[in-house]
Amino acid sequence: MSQAYTPPRRAPRKKLKMPLFGNMGSGNSGQGEKIDWGGKNFTKLVFIVGTLGLLAQMFLPNLWAEKMYDTQGEILDLDLDGSIRKKYTDATNPNDIHYMLIVKQKDGTRRKLDLHIADPVFFDQVAVPQRLKKTAGSLDVLVTRFSKPDTTLTITFKP
Repeated sequence: MSQAYTPPRRAPRKKLKMPLFGNMGSGNSGQGEKIDWGGKNFTKLVFIVGTLGLLAQMFLPNLWAEKMYDTQGEILDLDLDGSIRKKYTDATNPNDIHYMLIVKQKDGTRRKLDLHIADPVFFDQVAVPQRLKKTAGSLDVLVTRFSKPDTTLTITFKP
């Protein structure tokens, strides 16, 4: 009987290493070096990631938040020339309903109006595709409509 050809045994491949972790987690548990979970690089990395996460929680919500125009003085001083992009209500508290309008200006900026202290008649008469023009110092808003002629509406505030 003839024996079948068996190729020579090859040496085991070298295990891959991750750049920051070294050989942590590679290889068999019974061979080679022991895994040092409290190693110098790993501890620094955990500290840096934790610090960045904490800083992100502190500063990012303030940076991403939009300016809310909700007082009578802010709405009076506001200069609008753009179109309504969103119109919704926030009625989480039934006693205090917030009427929200998001207006995209012609220069690309967004204005977020909260009309919770205003009379809801203005909010009911505007819709999403309409354009608004309002000058600073006045509460009269020119509303450009597609199916009706342009209308001037006045924002009134509750006493």
